[in-house]
Amino acid sequence: MLNSMLVHSSASLNVLISLRKDILTRKLLSGTHLKRANLAEQYKVSRGSVSQALYKLEMEGLVEDEGNGRVKVIGISEKDVVDMRLYLEKKAMETLHDKDDVDFSPLITVLKSTNQENSQEEQADPVQMAALGFNIHVAMFEMAGNRAIFHAWKTAPGLIQEIIMINGSHVPVREIYRKHKVLGDCIMQKWENAVEIIEQHLMAGSRDVYLEALRNITKNYISPLPNK
Repeated sequence: MLNSMLVHSSASLNVLISLRKDILTRKLLSGTHLKRANLAEQYKVSRGSVSQALYKLEMEGLVEDEGNGRVKVIGISEKDVVDMRLYLEKKAMETLHDKDDVDFSPLITVLKSTNQENSQEEQADPVQMAALGFNIHVAMFEMAGNRAIFHAWKTAPGLIQEIIMINGSHVPVREIYRKHKVLGDCIMQKWENAVEIIEQHLMAGSRDVYLEALRNITKNYISPLPNK
């Protein structure tokens, strides 16, 4: 959903998702140079679609435009993405807490879906539950209504969404449900310690899950180098 808000064509979106996954799984290593012409030929799309996807990846900090049609892969900084997400979510929570008239319908919709998924008990899908937990954060930004904060936050969630899809099966379903149920109650009831709650949520469980996911991606997707 967030990916499609940041690109203007399905062709560009396909290139974006594919390149991002290759960078996250380190099929494209830091320092690799990408050429727009080569990517356009590889993906059978226009150079404009490639440029749009690369611009989004540059916003995410995954690549750097060096000019002359060349782009260098930077890779991902765990600390930068986590710290940025924490700062922006705290600002969104402050805005939401101080807002007098809040339409909670986006959050209520997601919470109903998390309840339904959790009710399946052993048959609950960990990846689906992780995605629903993520959507609670999306709803928080939507309800806060601060476009500048939401736009800044959207540069990181593409990475987080991809990590959820790659690595969601290792996350305990009940733990995700419990933590996001607390977060939902905190938002709707406007707890006085709302900012502390979102910080604890991200820096305790969610941050550890995120960083563990990055480590698991490296472990699971990088083949060991042959012995020399």
